[in-house]
Amino acid sequence: MKREKEAKKQLSGDLKKLRRKVSDLEQLKKIQDSIYKISEAAHSVKSLDELYRKIHAIIQKLMPAKDNFYLALYDKKSGLLDYPYFVDQEEDPPPPQKLGKGLTEYVLKSGKPLLASEHVFKELEKKGEVVSVGPPSVDWLGVPLKIKKETIGVLAVQSYRKRLRYTERDKDVLNFVSEQVATAISRKKSEEELSERNELFRLVVNNSPSGIFIVDDRFRFTYVNERVVEISGYERKEIIGEDFRKFLDKESRDLVTGRYRRRQRGKDVPQRYEFYIIRKDGEKRLVEVVSDVLKTPKGEVQSVAHINDITEHRKMEQQLKESEARYKSLVEKARVAIIIDDREGNLRYFNDRLCEIFGYNREELEGKTILTLVHPEDRETVIHLHRSRVSGKKVKSSYEFKGIKKDGTPLYCEVDAVMLRERNQVIGTRSYIRDITESKKDKMRIEDSLREKEVLLREVHHRVKNNMQVISSLLALQSVNIKDENILEIFRESRGRIKTMAMVHEKLYGSEDLSKVDFSKYIDSLAQYLFQSFGIDSEKIILKKDVEKIFLDINTAIPLGLLLNELISNSLKHGFPDKKKGKIRISVVRMDDARLKLVVSDNGVGIKNKIGMNKPGSFGLQLVKMLTEQLHGDMKVESNEETSFIITFKELKYSSRL
Repeated sequence: MKREKEAKKQLSGDLKKLRRKVSDLEQLKKIQDSIYKISEAAHSVKSLDELYRKIHAIIQKLMPAKDNFYLALYDKKSGLLDYPYFVDQEEDPPPPQKLGKGLTEYVLKSGKPLLASEHVFKELEKKGEVVSVGPPSVDWLGVPLKIKKETIGVLAVQSYRKRLRYTERDKDVLNFVSEQVATAISRKKSEEELSERNELFRLVVNNSPSGIFIVDDRFRFTYVNERVVEISGYERKEIIGEDFRKFLDKESRDLVTGRYRRRQRGKDVPQRYEFYIIRKDGEKRLVEVVSDVLKTPKGEVQSVAHINDITEHRKMEQQLKESEARYKSLVEKARVAIIIDDREGNLRYFNDRLCEIFGYNREELEGKTILTLVHPEDRETVIHLHRSRVSGKKVKSSYEFKGIKKDGTPLYCEVDAVMLRERNQVIGTRSYIRDITESKKDKMRIEDSLREKEVLLREVHHRVKNNMQVISSLLALQSVNIKDENILEIFRESRGRIKTMAMVHEKLYGSEDLSKVDFSKYIDSLAQYLFQSFGIDSEKIILKKDVEKIFLDINTAIPLGLLLNELISNSLKHGFPDKKKGKIRISVVRMDDARLKLVVSDNGVGIKNKIGMNKPGSFGLQLVKMLTEQLHGDMKVESNEETSFIITFKELKYSSRL
């Protein structure tokens, strides 16, 4: 009888342990699902507001949070704590405010999670660490939102009813998912900031008073702003992709084409020059272009140029030359500054526009030299050009210089200078000066914006890689407590797949071309990682690689990398039992029809004896088939002296998500 009671007691204890284990596994699955859904939401939602709602809905699946949940974010620059998402039964959303001594600020400053019951709150209040803010709650649970150990905000839930209490386990769960929440919010904020910068870039370029266009190394337009459309008379869709020579006047075609080719080869060619174009309505117009060379991350050479229709300007010059009687009137009304100086650079005449540009009145400039208007940095250059011109040397008539206003403000100027002769003697020069400060700033802003985009893109790849490493580490930590070998193996395989994807972002982060992965180098890294992971002696199992120099974008590289991970892992795990020696071969080549062929083979025991791939419904085989379909490819398996998986596919083309 005594033994029977002890047996029943033992059985009851075992059942309780089993229930706890099952409950823990179910809770773990919920947490994993939540982390995945938060990450997925960060990619799929269109706005931060939508992301906040998604996070709220996901947290509700983990604990009671329907009626009392909020997110608080801290802005270091303004010093304000904002509540972008706030759901509460008893309180309205608070406005942005300076940091106080509430529970939210306590977690924000300490960087630690807090479960504050009424008792805990009173203890903190006695110590002077917190003060009461808003309606009193039965339980308040808050966790810090951290990015790279820096707390950016707080996620909190609370209860006003005694029958609804939070536990230490709830605190651990909420703290566990908080890092993914912080990452998702940070990512979406970065995306929205980038979108705003892109819109600002578009507005600046499209509203520029100068036409701006980009031509690739095959003479084709890749970008034009609205001013180019106005100058040419064509619609944007009639210009993009067209050869720019099509729009040139016949007599200008050889000049422009020749300079363009010399510039592309790195020859010294004047950046500023003039030529004629033919508008859509057939009108011939004289334009002035300031062109520069830009190299893309792929090494392609493109020309970026500012273009202005100067037809009317040139007509004005001609009219000035033809009619001396109208000279002064036309000069004074011109929208360019006009000056006449002598051989020594003394100002002999200038119009009102010069005074407007440089901030002087006429009396202040009387008796001054042209160097009064030139910034100290450029005085040597300007005086050299002036002396060379009046001495009869051939120098460029059009150039830019850095000027200086009366109040010391620098500005950028563009000048066209010509010699003045009297009785066949050079007596000085006449110059037309334009203030190009804004167009110069526009160009610098465009260049800064391009550099910012590259930095941001590198940061995105870096953060994605780090986030995947964090996920991998979390899986590793969680697997420490798992005793079931099957579940433990699933965790190991999942970590391997995450590492495979992270490697793609790691390669992109370290690459000069942020859009392409050197897949040959990627295979080396992946194989080395897998050999080390499985503890394989590379002298017993030899890896043979026949891979062309192929660069793939991320849409192709990730599924192909996962596919390789499954096939190589399967060979290492099941192809060579009892420490058998052998070879694994990997081949990636381009076929004649622009498709690619991947072959992974080994001379191990053969597919019929492989547990991993031959088992009906195995996840490994399902994943290989799924990834092949994702690549729009075909797979066949050959088993002779070697077992070979042969997959043919086309590189996936990137499609915009915006």
